[in-house]
Amino acid sequence: MSAERGIIEKVEPGWAWVKTKHSSACSSCGSRHHCLSQDGDRMLVKARNTARAKKGDEVELYLSTGTKLKGTAIVYLLPVLGIFVGAFSAHPLSKLLGLNPSLGMAFFTLTGLVAAVFLMRHLANRMGSNQALNPAVKRVVFSARSAPAKRI
Repeated sequence: MSAERGIIEKVEPGWAWVKTKHSSACSSCGSRHHCLSQDGDRMLVKARNTARAKKGDEVELYLSTGTKLKGTAIVYLLPVLGIFVGAFSAHPLSKLLGLNPSLGMAFFTLTGLVAAVFLMRHLANRMGSNQALNPAVKRVVFSARSAPAKRI
């Protein structure tokens, strides 16, 4: 599991909006559609509030390693696989359709890439609808209720 720290901005029934920093893991995350980018390197993340944190609490967000691996495979490996499938099927399909082999190679390689991108979007949307793949607030690091009041 990977953990990120953040501060609760808003609480909804069963959910919390956590303000945190972008990390390198964001690009391959299967739940990145739950995040809203803010100023600079900050973002709001919608997470399951399993720790029952309140507004202003500093918390730790967790995302399972399996989710990160699935997201990485979808983002990086699927397009490469689509290119390979298109390229390796280009010669027989070009011969079958009577196309110039060079034109067929370009056409079927591009077709494999486009098909992989559509499959990638479908899988990402399917992963995003699964509640278990959403980040979760697992523990409160510092409670806003226990902080001393600031003097003016």
